[in-house]
Amino acid sequence: MLRARRVSHMKRIELYRMVVEGDRILYEIVQDAGVGLLKQDRVKLFVRFHNLESVHVDLNKIPQSILAVPISLYLLPLTYFYKIELVLPTIDKMLYGRLPDIYAAYSNVYGPFKEEWRGKLTVKTIADTPAKDDEAYDKVVFFSGGVDACSAGINNPGRKTLLVSIPDIEILAKNEGPLREEKFSLIRAFSSVINSDWVLISNNFNAALFNDHEIKKELRTQKGLCSPAFEFDGWLGMKFLANMCCVAPLAYALGVKDLIMGSGFSQIEDRYNLNDDGAHPSLSNSIAFSGVRFGDQDGLYTRRTMKVSNIIKWCNSHGKRVKLWTCFCDKSSQCGVCHKCVRTQLNILCAGENPKNWGFENFDEKKFSHFMYWYRYYEKNPCFLWDVVDAIDTKRGYVCCNHMLHWLKRIGYKEYMKRARSRIVWLNRFRRIIRIFYVHKYPHYMKRICERLVKCLKSER
Repeated sequence: MLRARRVSHMKRIELYRMVVEGDRILYEIVQDAGVGLLKQDRVKLFVRFHNLESVHVDLNKIPQSILAVPISLYLLPLTYFYKIELVLPTIDKMLYGRLPDIYAAYSNVYGPFKEEWRGKLTVKTIADTPAKDDEAYDKVVFFSGGVDACSAGINNPGRKTLLVSIPDIEILAKNEGPLREEKFSLIRAFSSVINSDWVLISNNFNAALFNDHEIKKELRTQKGLCSPAFEFDGWLGMKFLANMCCVAPLAYALGVKDLIMGSGFSQIEDRYNLNDDGAHPSLSNSIAFSGVRFGDQDGLYTRRTMKVSNIIKWCNSHGKRVKLWTCFCDKSSQCGVCHKCVRTQLNILCAGENPKNWGFENFDEKKFSHFMYWYRYYEKNPCFLWDVVDAIDTKRGYVCCNHMLHWLKRIGYKEYMKRARSRIVWLNRFRRIIRIFYVHKYPHYMKRICERLVKCLKSER
């Protein structure tokens, strides 16, 4: 249990220092002794803007109230659950006026939250930051390389669009390695496809700031949060849009008014759903600062198979090619077997194309077909498989995996999911049984059993 909730008076977490150094904004966050919500009592953070020289922005000329937007929104959720005082040196007046709306939106999606949980926000200066009139760009389009992002890009091409990639919004992201290099390569390549400028933003917010595991555990066990959104991405999802708002200084400097992100819409049969997660439209609609706001999410009611089909048609009509990158493996090529890779390859196959030509260089028709025949593709949400099955045309011959696609159409998404789920159940049972032969792990097993017994005895008292 985190120590912050044991104190009778409000302890503080403060944005102690904020400076610009070249293409970086540096923050220093300090917590009082005994709070325990941050990984250390004094944490140093950064936001770095790569390729900033191409858009001619000087971070030193941006008001402090705008420089503070990313870290302020990132720290803010702490005050929803803990009796702490969050101290900020400054905040934009428009953003400050939106704080009740932001709280209500997150409570509606992730909660409901309780008023007695709330801490306190203290701001030294509320700055009325005037919006810039000169617009170097009409909009920022967020780009990750995935289907939703590429769809948003082809729907908003041209010199008045700025592509922005923020790889560190993903919890497993690394600042170095093959995947990070690939992210640079992806945004460079896609910017030339849609004829737009680009900036890649990196930060260490997810990696360095909070004791995420302990906070998430307490929100579940002590606060009792159990909404679909909390079950899906929990505490980490509550900071997703805050991390995207690292674009705030750049958007302000360039006079951008709209921030465009791709929608994660899901449909199954005649049921239309907006994903319950940190990218829910009601959350993005609640955030605004100095005349900058999130615009309507691109492709809000467009199915994934249709997005992939539209991307392929657009590229073919313009003589272009793009990589659809959906994998989280820290490699220079996609694994091809994780659920996001499989779902995207199925989307490409349904569009009558070979996945090898659209970013999946390791695709093998025979191996992929066998992967599906053995029911190795499984997702908790069956909407993605329904989308694929519904898009398969029984009267059409497909370039790749023709037999497998028609087989999948015949058995249907419900039967496939049932068999895939059964396979996982039996596989897990088998794994439990063979643990008995892991003699070297017996001391660990006994330790875990004793810990659980002690926990049960304490709860009975």
